[in-house]
Amino acid sequence: MSDSIDGPNAAEEKGARISKGAKYLRIAVFLAIIAGIPITIFLIYPDFGQILTDRDALGEFLAANKDQNMIIYIIIVILVAITGLPIGQVVNFTGGLIFGTALAYGLSIGATAAATFIVFHIARYFGRDFVMMVFKEKNVAKFVDMMDSAKAYAVIILIYLIPGFPKDAFTYAAGLTRLRAVPFTLTAAIARSPGMLATLLLAGFLRENNYIGVAAVVAVVAAFLIFVLVRRKQIFGYIESLHKKIQR
Repeated sequence: MSDSIDGPNAAEEKGARISKGAKYLRIAVFLAIIAGIPITIFLIYPDFGQILTDRDALGEFLAANKDQNMIIYIIIVILVAITGLPIGQVVNFTGGLIFGTALAYGLSIGATAAATFIVFHIARYFGRDFVMMVFKEKNVAKFVDMMDSAKAYAVIILIYLIPGFPKDAFTYAAGLTRLRAVPFTLTAAIARSPGMLATLLLAGFLRENNYIGVAAVVAVVAAFLIFVLVRRKQIFGYIESLHKKIQR
């Protein structure tokens, strides 16, 4: 009698262990791929670390590979966005110098949107355990709460528009919510555009030796940063109040 009762329970526990093991295997394979891509690149291009972090080196690398530089640039933007490396502005600025503002914006926003879409689905496929392995559980839980609400898109715009927020963690957290991938990706791209355009305009004006344009961009960005700095408590407080209202 006890065997007949314990049998199904044991089978369920075994199935759960296998399922959990398969999930962690998938996560390990994904992390191996993410680590393997830059390792492979570094083996082919030993100076790639300097290329990524040095604006002049990246510009020379793109100029030296003129026939493939657009594809290379798109791949770099996607890798930077997926891995969360804090060099996005360096890459975008270099893109503005090499391609000009309009073309660089098209390449950058397209690649960033593609990366956002990929990250969203990575998080959705691998689930909460994977995201918690990479980012702080408290931050992820807060972001999920904020996006699983009626004010989700207002929060998304604020997070991506204002500098200083951990946007990589936010993007991964989005994959754990009820949001759909395409609306989230489009909203994030729109919110990212002002900051991206400012960087690209600055690079484009420098490329054309238009120092009046450079001064105008610097003035606008400085005014925005001063506003955010002066009003940071109110801005962050507003976002926190949204989170508290959502939790009620």
